[in-house]
Amino acid sequence: MWKKILLFGMLIFLAACSSQNLSLEDLKTAYPDTFAQPVEELSSEKQEKLGLPEDMPFEVTKVESKVEDQRVQVLYQSSGKEKTEVRTLFAPGNVLEESELQIPLNTGAVAGVQEKKDHIFVEWYDGDLDVIYQIQYYGPKEGRTEKALEVANAI
Repeated sequence: MWKKILLFGMLIFLAACSSQNLSLEDLKTAYPDTFAQPVEELSSEKQEKLGLPEDMPFEVTKVESKVEDQRVQVLYQSSGKEKTEVRTLFAPGNVLEESELQIPLNTGAVAGVQEKKDHIFVEWYDGDLDVIYQIQYYGPKEGRTEKALEVANAI
């Protein structure tokens, strides 16, 4: 019995160690110039609504943010060719793009998914927060859509 408990505890510990710290406070601490400085311009209400995924399908080595009017863009990069750009639109209006492929997310929202030449574009409206989230995932062609949806479901 003790062996099972010890094994289970070690698995939990390893899972916790391998996850990335991508919360708002962790990103502010890890990337004070490239992420925190622009985001600090936002109200605390807008900071809470930022589309910050809890996890990425790659090891994040660099994070940058850009604040423009009613829009925030956060770029997550790996040491390789994978990167994800997440945009949060605070004054969404009626700007959703038409997408033939509609996929339900874990939150219950329905996301439009478009396969572009070099990336996957995912977009959905969060009615509770009154924001639109947009994701552009760049990575290896194989599994690209699944990884983009992983990011969307992590928000």
